[in-house]
Amino acid sequence: VNYIKRALIETFLTVDETEPVKGSGGSTASTLFYPGLGSKVYIANAGDSTTLIAMYTKSSNRSAIVVQNRKHKPHLEEERQRIEKAGGQVMIPPSVLQGDSSDGLSETSRVVIPGPGGNSFGSLALAMSRSIGDFDGKSVGIIAEPDVIPWDVNEFYKKNHFSQEQIDDTTWFAVVASDGVYDLLPPDIVVEYLGRSLHHDHTSVNLSPLEACERIIREASRLWMKASMGGMPYRDDIT
Repeated sequence: VNYIKRALIETFLTVDETEPVKGSGGSTASTLFYPGLGSKVYIANAGDSTTLIAMYTKSSNRSAIVVQNRKHKPHLEEERQRIEKAGGQVMIPPSVLQGDSSDGLSETSRVVIPGPGGNSFGSLALAMSRSIGDFDGKSVGIIAEPDVIPWDVNEFYKKNHFSQEQIDDTTWFAVVASDGVYDLLPPDIVVEYLGRSLHHDHTSVNLSPLEACERIIREASRLWMKASMGGMPYRDDIT
């Protein structure tokens, strides 16, 4: 476990160090790694994209999220402490402080990225505390090191007292997507839709997995356009 975790961390850091642009642009990075043997997988994530693992139950034709990574948001205690220790500023909207979980597009905490000469006025405000790239933010605590989550399906079965019959009734799949998807489409809805497509439930989703993914992207885009009505049309990255 330790050497795989270390290899994933070093890979993220190497990609960040060798990224050719070296400017204000950057990207989240989220991945699922399976070594090829055994029952354990690894989720590695830097930023606010999400990798999740879902269980599909054949008898009920239902899917459920079992594990997903933490999004790196600047208001989280560990992230905020690192940023402020580096001299950075974190903007936290009242709705985030109050734990508002209402449906639809919500506000997010941000890291203030200083402009030329360290002037914060007119500078960028990044909505995540870790990323690949975003070199203008390295001086104020933006890092590329990922969280790495090992997860073992056999341990899950054991912990939840699955019988052999229940084990045989389940299959597994993963979804990796950016916040442009999940900001407006609940993850459980995405998983339910893709689960039925993957397992050929033509009674409710008569689409291939590729077609189902394309439809999710189009629906997320539509909801972004709807949310920006009355202002400048905007759509976050949808991957």
